[in-house]
Order: sequence, then structure tokens, then C-alpha cells
Amino acid sequence: MTDTDHAPPPWQGRYVTLDGMRGIAALAVALFHYNITQAPHGYVAVDFFFALSGFVLCRTYLPRWQAGLTVGRFMKLRIVRLYPLFLCGIVVTTLSAISNRWTGKGDIYAFGKIVGSLPFNLLMLPSPLTRTLFPMNVPAWSLFFEIVANLLLVLVLFRLPRAGLLALSIGAACIFAPAVIAHDDGNLGAVWDQAWISLVRTVMSFTAGVLLARLPVKEVRHAGLLGVFCLGAIGAVLLADPAFVPATWYDLLCSFLIAPGLVWLGARCEPSRLLAPFAWFLGEVSYAVYAVHWALMEPMRYFKDDLHFNPVVMAAVYLGCCVLLGWLCVRLVDIPMRRRLNVLLHAGARPVPPRGLPS
Repeated sequence: MTDTDHAPPPWQGRYVTLDGMRGIAALAVALFHYNITQAPHGYVAVDFFFALSGFVLCRTYLPRWQAGLTVGRFMKLRIVRLYPLFLCGIVVTTLSAISNRWTGKGDIYAFGKIVGSLPFNLLMLPSPLTRTLFPMNVPAWSLFFEIVANLLLVLVLFRLPRAGLLALSIGAACIFAPAVIAHDDGNLGAVWDQAWISLVRTVMSFTAGVLLARLPVKEVRHAGLLGVFCLGAIGAVLLADPAFVPATWYDLLCSFLIAPGLVWLGARCEPSRLLAPFAWFLGEVSYAVYAVHWALMEPMRYFKDDLHFNPVVMAAVYLGCCVLLGWLCVRLVDIPMRRRLNVLLHAGARPVPPRGLPS
């Protein structure tokens, strides 16, 4: 009998509920882009992502920063974590955009737009030549602002007391709210004239997550119905479209209270043992699904819009394809590329977050 026979499952010791919630939120974003009527508020998942990221990174890296982790090393660690799947997203969405010429969709993305934006986008920078920050992979705007938030974390947020974090998050919320009201919903951030509010939105939710991480979190998290509730709640919030609440106020409620509230609750419970592997897997592919789903959107819409296949069936097929493509990108690109980058940048060291925290 080998040691691997006694190895714990990969989800043991992790925040499995947060893993599963992150995966469900990524699928909701993909569904929103594919068919807005099936996930009308899927875009507020971005606020959940930022709050979750702030929580996870603070819990993971604050002790290391206090022990002497430098800004440069921290940012290298984050770029190594984020860039491989970001690159996958840009590559596959660009190939998909080029293929539109032969799939009946026409010249949606002009060749000049592709050539002009790619040099910047491949460096994780927004394109200054287009109105959309990342025209080939529109959702990538939030990945750019994730990098901005990471820099803010190590330069500013680690140094603030809890009262300062609360004031910063509330101050950003006071700026964000009028912008949402003026826009009639919270789907903001992908274009240059919204870049300022993208930054405000990022600071608001990310700082809220950092604040949550600075609050006491019990180490023993019991598995049970509360964890199952959290998994269902994040999906229900993003798929719901309550007629009795105006869209603007629903989005603000989700951004201000529900998103950080679910992060706080999800960090304190676990799903049942039966659901734990499923939740862990969704967390593992969540970033990849978010990074690559835009590439499959137009090709899969052909079956729904032009061939008039059942939209519910096609939504399930589309999400399944997103998960499959995301998993392939993780296994074939992300893991080996991150290993190689760690060798190049850290002389063979492979920094691993403390157990219990998704990277």
C-alpha cells in the first residue's frame, strides 16, 4: 500500500463552500453573456468575486507580508497565478472572433481592431485604441482591475486598520451608488468611459473582502445544510429577477450587502460530504470558465438563435462546454505554465498558500 492510498482528498482543509460559490458565480456570468434572460443579474457576480478575492488574499498573504514579503515578490506571485489562464482567454476569444467571418456572424471584430488591441491585451493591459478595454475578451476588464486591487492590497490595505478599511469601502460605495442609479443597473466596467467607476467598484468590494478577512473566522467549519444553502443562495441571487424590486436597487443590494455577506457566511460553513468534491471541482475551474467562456458564446448562440434549438437545453450544453474547455486549459496550460514560471521567477521555489485557502 502506497502513501497515496492514504492521501487526503484535494478539497480537505479548504474553504470548500467558497470554492463552490465561486464556480457557480462564474457559470452565472457565462450564462448572463450567453442568454441574459436566463441570468439577468449575472454581472453582480463580479462584486462577489472581488469581495472573495480580498478575503482570500488577505487571509493568505497578510501573515507573509508581516513576515517581510515584498511588493515585487507579491506581485510576481499574483501574475504567475493569473496570467496563464488570462492568456488562454485572450487566445481562444481572438480565434473565435476571427472565425466569425465563416460562421454566418459577419465581421463583428474588424481586423484592425484585433491587431490594434492585442499587443496591449496580451500584456494584461487595456487597449487604448478601442472603446472596450479588452475587445476580444470583454470580461477580462475585471481581471485587469484584480491586478490593480492586488497592488492596492500590498501598498495600502494591509496598512489600514479595520476602521480605515470600513471607511474606504463605504466611501467607494457612496460613489458607486449614483453611477448605478444613473446607468439603471450595475452592469458597469468594460468600457473606457466607465473605467473610473470600474476602479471604484473594485475598491468597494475588494476592500470589503479584506475587512471580512480581518474579522475572526472560526477554524472548525461544520458541514451541513448551511453550506448547501450558501451554494444555492449564490445561484439564486444571480439568476433571480424579482419583479417587486427595481433592477437598480436589486443590484445595489447585491453589491453592498449580499455579495460580502455570502463571503462571510461561506467562510464559516461547509457543504455536505457528498457535495464537497463537486464544490471543489467548480472552484478549480471557476477562473478558467470566466477567462474562456466568451470564446464559446457566439458559436453556441448559432444553435439557439439561428437553428432555434431549445434555449434551456442549449444553455446547459453551453455551460458544459465552458466547463470542459476551462478544465482543459487548467490541465494543459495553467498548471504546467505556472510551474515553469515559478521555476523561472523564483529559482525553483513553488510558493503554496496555507492549506484551507483557495489560491
